[in-house]
Amino acid sequence: MLLVDAPGVTMLRWSVEAELDRRGWPCAVSPADTDLLVVLGEPGPELAEAVEVLWSQVLEPRHRVDVQRTEDFAVALDQGRAALVRPAESGTKGDGRPSPASLLGKDEKEDAQDEGMGQAGHEGMGQAGHEGMGQAGHEGMDHGGGHEGMDHGGEVAGLPMASTGPDRDGLELDVLKVALGPVLLGWPTGLVLRADLQGDVLTSAELAWLDAGTVSTAHDQSNSQRAALDRLAHFLDVAGWPTAARDARRARDRVAEEANRDEAQRLAEAVARRVSRSRTLAWTAGGIGRRGSGGDALDRVRRWCDMASGQPVEDLPAMSLDGVAALVEGAEIGSARLIVASLDLSPVSAVSAPEHLHA
Repeated sequence: MLLVDAPGVTMLRWSVEAELDRRGWPCAVSPADTDLLVVLGEPGPELAEAVEVLWSQVLEPRHRVDVQRTEDFAVALDQGRAALVRPAESGTKGDGRPSPASLLGKDEKEDAQDEGMGQAGHEGMGQAGHEGMGQAGHEGMDHGGGHEGMDHGGEVAGLPMASTGPDRDGLELDVLKVALGPVLLGWPTGLVLRADLQGDVLTSAELAWLDAGTVSTAHDQSNSQRAALDRLAHFLDVAGWPTAARDARRARDRVAEEANRDEAQRLAEAVARRVSRSRTLAWTAGGIGRRGSGGDALDRVRRWCDMASGQPVEDLPAMSLDGVAALVEGAEIGSARLIVASLDLSPVSAVSAPEHLHA
């Protein structure tokens, strides 16, 4: 299962997640790991376009369902499972996905030219390529000119290739343009992080929300304890602790049930105590994403544990996307995922967001 929750459908997402946990259906971590794509609510135009690209990357057998109302999701999940079973039993495939070229904004001729790299490309190496290595290539290795000619990066079949650049240690390392989001497990849906991946760290990070100009900035604060348990579950999913994440979601859902209030409180306290005392989690999240008086990622998670237990805590000031970019600067991708998951982020007006970040 891969969930895409449009803004404003928090309660619907909670209901669907509760049903998935009840059925024992695990969440996917990537399109390649997905069988059933579930889109909740109505995505804006930019998020909808991103979902189409994501859908094109899901392998057969696959099925997609769109859920608008809480009362419809159980039937939609049953229909999705049935649709997955039918082609598997019959051995047939019905792949109607668009071509990668069309999703990259290229026509078939351009795509064919890319595929022709195996012919024209090698042919060029036999004539101009090898000849150039004999004259400019080896000479450039001595004087630096040839190496400059090798690090332009560029694209192959529409995909960015790595270039090189100076590392903080003074070495020349590959620099690859990467993007995280807008749909990832435990990631704020609609958030896009673009950065340079140099060696194993992120540099030049920039963030923006898709459909930022059309999304309401209202924040659901109806129950701070449930919200804290929800954020805690997202972080635990990213940290690779699915059982604790499931328990946090169960406590989140039971807190709203007056009949089982005491039982829900005990479960919430047990989850919070287990997470806050975890030495493995302290080793994983401690020291990363330090934010002044707000502490590091581990401090923020432990603060959520206090909220999940029902303890009053002081509100932290909201963080801008530029502030988040500063936190992930120089972090490894895994650490960057944990840093973002440790923050309470929601779509805001992106007046100063770079244009190229919008999909």
